[in-house]
Amino acid sequence: MRASALPTAAGGYALGLLAGLVSLWVTGAWSAGFSGADEPAHFLNTWFVSLYARQALGQNPLAYATEFYLHYPKLSIGHWPPAYYGLISPVFWVLPASSKTALAVNLLVSALPGLGIAWLLHRLAGRTAALAGAALWALAPLTLEGFAFFMLDQPLAACAFAAAMAWAAFRNDPRLMWVLLFSCLTAVAILIKGNGWLLVFVPPLHIALTAGWRMLRDWRLWAAAALGALLVGPWYAATAGISADGFNYSPGPAYAVHALLFNLEALAANLGLALPLAAWGVAAEWRRRRDDARRWSLVAACVALLIASLILQSLVPVDLDARYMAPAMPGCAVLAILGGLDLLERLPRLAALAALLLLVPGVVHLAEREPKLGFRMEEASAGAVGAWLVDGGSAAEGAFTAAMAVRDPALRDYAVRGSKLLAESDFMGRGYRSKFSAPEPVLGELRRLGIGGVVIAGRPGVPPEPHTALLRDALRSPGSGYRLAAVLPFRGRPGATEVYRADRPPTPNAAAIRALGVPEKLVRAEVRP
Repeated sequence: MRASALPTAAGGYALGLLAGLVSLWVTGAWSAGFSGADEPAHFLNTWFVSLYARQALGQNPLAYATEFYLHYPKLSIGHWPPAYYGLISPVFWVLPASSKTALAVNLLVSALPGLGIAWLLHRLAGRTAALAGAALWALAPLTLEGFAFFMLDQPLAACAFAAAMAWAAFRNDPRLMWVLLFSCLTAVAILIKGNGWLLVFVPPLHIALTAGWRMLRDWRLWAAAALGALLVGPWYAATAGISADGFNYSPGPAYAVHALLFNLEALAANLGLALPLAAWGVAAEWRRRRDDARRWSLVAACVALLIASLILQSLVPVDLDARYMAPAMPGCAVLAILGGLDLLERLPRLAALAALLLLVPGVVHLAEREPKLGFRMEEASAGAVGAWLVDGGSAAEGAFTAAMAVRDPALRDYAVRGSKLLAESDFMGRGYRSKFSAPEPVLGELRRLGIGGVVIAGRPGVPPEPHTALLRDALRSPGSGYRLAAVLPFRGRPGATEVYRADRPPTPNAAAIRALGVPEKLVRAEVRP
């Protein structure tokens, strides 16, 4: 990065931080805590890595993970790779392990693409364009949502954009250090989240766009590819079956077309006018590609990143979700600004109107966005010792499990999930059925396990699952041995978390709880709402 670009890059990062703070304020995420199905799993994975490094480093990590899961069954390393958790886990050595700390880290990491966008556009079009590109990306609905949730898509987007720029640098200056940097960043991205495999498509796409076929004979390219395979191969060889369990669809042409259309619609919804401007920018830069090959190489890296994102999400039938387009967003912002500049040279009077229209998706999103749901599980878990049961869906169960786990670094207590104890379904929540048909056996199960408290999250207008209704009836029945100790209204949305405590806290039946076991492949993620 040239020294002259440093202030502009810092300004782009600052714009990302500012947008993130606005998102946290508008959504109420700072006080809401975790409410997404995956958020508490990512938090718990980070807490697990932090504990392992402090307490059990050198021991068999699989054995430690198994022990951890028996106490807090929301651990999901295996379904997700460990890189991001390992990178940020030292934060929990110096700061409290809490949702607020996690969201603060998320804010700092999620703003990083703004730095890269500003650096690239400063080089291609100047300072004003650079800051406009960073603002366009930061105010996209997808980006704003990313600031409010502790997820893996934001660090993946930052890593993927940096990797694409490293590859463009290698194309412009074929030295070993650049291609090794690309290889290492690609490996990190893949070990952050499986979507990082999209970077494998970037080199061939970029070579095709820049007619750089001679690069295929460069030994450095293949040496870097071998290094990347060496870094990621062992992990994915060991966990491929676990990752495949999360597929929601069957692969094939029908899914590919459906996914492609969905993801294009997601980009259009998030970028608005910026998407056709991005297409215009690609066309304009393509016409001038022979005038400045180095410039076109940088632009082509953004195009390759966009196409690679669409290819991967069309081939891998994991799910349909707009956030999977997060890695494409920084490049789209760059292309949109370049397209806008080219168009404004032809129609300068449209400058002010175009600038306003580019902000429409983000402004509308913030105006219409409901507050983030807050289960208040950190309060519900206060004083929870022994064995506690939590019920109310994957998100609520995960939030309570994570809150209880950070209060118990010695792994003395147990969290039991109602959706697993009292019901059964497949990995993705399909084929649900309650294991019980009456309140009495449910109460007998609580007594058998020595459950000292029960937490239930319920929303008005959302019928409880059959096992949840049985659980509530059992707790409220005369002589149940449990009393309603607190009702905590949700933050931001209707609903409440109910906290029941045993009249005489029993001794946990550790043997019976541990006999519930771990999944066959140990660690998985539940995405059922």
